[in-house]
Amino acid sequence: MYGRLVQEGGYQILNSLKNGPVKISQLKANVPLYGDAFDFVLSQLMMNGLVRRFERDGEDYVEISEMGRNLPYQGYEAYQGYGYHGCGHHHHHGHWW
Repeated sequence: MYGRLVQEGGYQILNSLKNGPVKISQLKANVPLYGDAFDFVLSQLMMNGLVRRFERDGEDYVEISEMGRNLPYQGYEAYQGYGYHGCGHHHHHGHWW
């Protein structure tokens, strides 16, 4: 369940950030994830090093990290190997990290 949420929500967030940094409040309004689901997916992307959060003029922003820019996430399938869902149900054996 969480793997699918991270997979689809993560792709939507990464796609929204492809043109540069975005205010978190604006990102929440543009990505169809709500409440805790948005926070969960964003934290998974940060934990995996794909996005970074920073503050500018009292506002919280996020942007794709260097590692995230080098990830070929243009297609839905390219994002499947990252995050919580990267093991178990996809014939991977081992830990999610």
